[in-house]
Amino acid sequence: MRLLAAEVLKIRTAPRTLLGLLLAELAIVAIGTASTIDSALNSTAPPGFESTALRNLDRDLIGVVGSSLLFALILGVLVITWEYRHGTITQTFLGTPVRDRVIGAKVLVSALAGAALVVPALILMLVIAEIWVGDRLHFGGHELELIGRTFLAAAIVAVLGLEIGASTARQLGAILVAFAWAAFAEPALSIWHVLRPYLPVHAIDSVLGSSDSADSFGRGLGTAVVYMAALGLLAVFLTRRRDIT
Repeated sequence: MRLLAAEVLKIRTAPRTLLGLLLAELAIVAIGTASTIDSALNSTAPPGFESTALRNLDRDLIGVVGSSLLFALILGVLVITWEYRHGTITQTFLGTPVRDRVIGAKVLVSALAGAALVVPALILMLVIAEIWVGDRLHFGGHELELIGRTFLAAAIVAVLGLEIGASTARQLGAILVAFAWAAFAEPALSIWHVLRPYLPVHAIDSVLGSSDSADSFGRGLGTAVVYMAALGLLAVFLTRRRDIT
C-alpha cells in the first residue's frame, strides 16, 4: 500500500503535465464532436430518409472519444519514463529492490490515472451531443455502458503505454514506438483481414464499442489482455536486467 501511495503521489506532484494533457484532450474532443455533428447535420439524403451520417452519428462520436485514448497512452508512458529521465528511478528501486513490485504498482496506478484522464472527455462529448442533437442520437440510454467501456479502454491503453515505457526506458522513444505502430504498422498489417481482429488497436476499438461485430467486445478484451500480459512480461524482464546508476 505504501508503494501504491508513493506512485499516486508522484502523479499528483506533476500538475502541469496532467493539466496540459487534460486541456489538450478536451480541446480535441470538443472540436472533433462539433465537426462530426455539423458534418452529419449537413449531409444529404433522399427525401423521407435519414442520411447515413446521422444513422452512424453515435458510432462516429465514439470514434471521437477514441482519439482521446492517445492521452491515456502518453500518461502511461510518462508514469515510468519521467523517473528514468529525471534519475529518480534509482531511489525508487533502492526503496523497493524487488523491481517486479514497482512495475506492478505502476501498472495499477497508470490504469486508474489513464481512465480518470479520459472520462471527462467522454462526458464533454455526451453533453455537447445531447444539447446539439440529443433527439437524433441512438445511444438508447446506454450512456453509462459507454462510460464504462471508455473507462476500461483507457485503462488498457494506459497500461500498454506504461509497459512500452518500462521496456524502452526512453520517454520519446516509447511514444514514437506507440504512435508508429498505430499510424503505420497496424494499418499495414490490417491488409490481411484475418489478422485485423487480433491487432491491438482494433482490439481496443472493440472494447470501446466502435466495431460492428456483436461478439467483438469479448474477443477484443481477450486480445487486449494477451497483449498486456506479453508486454508486461517483456517489461519485467528488461527492467530486471537493466543497470541503474
